Amino acid sequence: MTTRLLFFWMLLSSFIATAGTLRTPQANDKALTDASAFLARATFGPSIEEIQALAATGDYAGWIDHQFSLPPSSHYSWISTRLPGIAWTEMPDVVETAWRDSWWEIAVNGEDQLRQRVAFALSEIFVVSMYGPLITKLDGLTVYYDTLADHAFGNFRDLLGAVSRSPMMGEYLSYLGNAKANPAQGNHPDENYARELMQLFSIGLYQLNHDGSLKTDTNGDPVPTYNQHDIQELARVFTGWTDDNGGFFPGEGEITHHARISPMVTEAEYHDTGKKQLSGVLGVDVPAGLTAEEDLDFVLDRLFLHPNVAPFIARRLIQRLVTSNPSPAYIARVASAFDDNGNGVRGDMKAVIRAILLDPEALAGGEGNPESFGKVREPLLFITHLWRAFHAADGLHKHGRQDEYEYRCFNFLYVRSFLQQNAPLEPLTVFNWFTPDDAPSELASAGLVAPEMTIMGIDGLHHLMMSLVHETYTYEVHDMSAHLDVSQERSWLQNGRPDLLLDRLDLVLMAGSMTAEMRQLLLAYINDHGSTPPDTLARNLISLVVTSSEYAVQR
Repeated sequence: MTTRLLFFWMLLSSFIATAGTLRTPQANDKALTDASAFLARATFGPSIEEIQALAATGDYAGWIDHQFSLPPSSHYSWISTRLPGIAWTEMPDVVETAWRDSWWEIAVNGEDQLRQRVAFALSEIFVVSMYGPLITKLDGLTVYYDTLADHAFGNFRDLLGAVSRSPMMGEYLSYLGNAKANPAQGNHPDENYARELMQLFSIGLYQLNHDGSLKTDTNGDPVPTYNQHDIQELARVFTGWTDDNGGFFPGEGEITHHARISPMVTEAEYHDTGKKQLSGVLGVDVPAGLTAEEDLDFVLDRLFLHPNVAPFIARRLIQRLVTSNPSPAYIARVASAFDDNGNGVRGDMKAVIRAILLDPEALAGGEGNPESFGKVREPLLFITHLWRAFHAADGLHKHGRQDEYEYRCFNFLYVRSFLQQNAPLEPLTVFNWFTPDDAPSELASAGLVAPEMTIMGIDGLHHLMMSLVHETYTYEVHDMSAHLDVSQERSWLQNGRPDLLLDRLDLVLMAGSMTAEMRQLLLAYINDHGSTPPDTLARNLISLVVTSSEYAVQR
């Protein structure tokens, strides 16, 4: 069996673990392992200090409330500060580099961890990508990502509105410059956004019960939420919208930074003001005579009230933060929080996030449902977790076409030869890197999904992770800076306490889920490599953990 196939076999085994394979934490360390598991879901990876602080209080709700109180980190402000006077539209390559630098810095060092983790999740639901028409518009994409972060703790209805008015979404899904039908010319409005707004961003393809299960007709078939006629009618709503650059159709007007980062505007002459027959999906038709703004708000208000929205969004956010296979009861509880935050407010994202992270199924973790609980880590989260766990230090780097900009960053830019998931906002399609129902056949036959396994390019990921741990940078990452602090781990080896080292790796990296077998293998490795310098041995052990199939599943 090849190394790659062996890893996947082990990963499948880890994903469908049984209760007997997981180490049961002792009473005196359960508070720590529970805190570590919680923080792995709510942040880009916990540090020992964060774990100890949360374990000391045990106040997960208080931790969430504190995160809610923190102001959002702005990637756009981060870039603007470090590239003063940048010609945004003339130097897209420099902006692209700074965008990646900003994301890694904020993901690893930002205080607003929960907001940024949720924004990352939202970016995989409300997908836009630099691949395609936005490839030179990283200024607009940066602002789009910040928009997701700004609305992560707001109301879902406002999030829908902000996304729908974004010129990046407008151009990516081709309703920017979308004109009403012209029968004389035989054209009709673009249907792209109308379709994806329903299919991917709000209600999905089929009617759902409150627990996310499919409603079926008398033949046992799923009941569609909309049809082609609904798409065609909804497409008429998204006419008359364009960016604020003085033109209407793509290519007209000036190329301006302002137009890329500002909400779209409307031009009345291109908007279809007729009645839209949408009662089949919205329960009511859109009346004639509305402006483009009024049409949009009318439709979003009613989509927001559709009974599918709560379970549809609940499942997707649970999958991104906690577990790929939530129970119907878990989905229903989160959907109920979406429907009503306890004060009669629908779509309160704070209530939804609390419900996701504090649900008994989430807090019980692998102990409560070991056969299906957990999620495969995304490649980007392998890296952020490593760097946060070992306090990675960035370095001073020069950027620009003549090295005219200098700032501190990880300089971790191009890893396409290692990873399919290179950076946020870079999936190849609007369907993200993976879909919610993706699964290898072995899991599918067990009724489980594992979306992230779609992008688990193991050979490249393992090579990259070992390079990052040992700081032996090659190829595309040869000039990066991310110095790991392994002084404590090195000290334990020097003082003959490998048990404390393994305890720490188990706690910080695996939330106490290291099996007895894995621990014994690591101890045997230590004993067999006693002559290896402590710093190298410590890094070897970290590498063995983060490239293991057991670590790959976040529990």
